[in-house]
Amino acid sequence: MEKFLNEDKVTPTHILQLFKNALMKASLDEENDIRVTTGLGSLFLIEVLSEQKMLKYVSLFGFKKQANQSEKLLLLNQLNSGVILSRFSMPKADALLSEYFLPYEEGISSYQVINCLRLFEQVTTGAIRQFDTSDLVE
Repeated sequence: MEKFLNEDKVTPTHILQLFKNALMKASLDEENDIRVTTGLGSLFLIEVLSEQKMLKYVSLFGFKKQANQSEKLLLLNQLNSGVILSRFSMPKADALLSEYFLPYEEGISSYQVINCLRLFEQVTTGAIRQFDTSDLVE
C-alpha cells in the first residue's frame, strides 16, 4: 500500500484501493463516490472534491416516523454544539446527515484517509448515542 498519495493520485479509484487494502468493504457507486460499509454495518460515502482539494466523508441516518420537527431541530442543535469533528444537517424531513471535510492539498497519507473514516464513524455514532435521548434516529 502506498504510504502517501500525491495530490494528483487522490482519485476515487486510488482512495477506493486504500479502503480495500485496509480490508474494508468498499466500492464505487454510479456517481464515482466511494461507499464503505464498516464492521459495525454503517454505510459511509467518501467523495473526492478535486477542485477544493478535499475529501468529503458523509453518513446518513433516518429519523423515526414519530419524530416531530421540533424534536429533530433540537437534536441537530445539540449535535452541532456538542460535536466538533462533523457537521450535522437535515437535508430531508426524514434524514439526518453528518459530514466531515479533510483537505489534501499537496497530498495525503494513506493512514490519514483510513483513520479519518474510523474517527468519523466513532464520533458520529457516539454523538447520536449521546444526544439522541428521545430515540429519534433509526
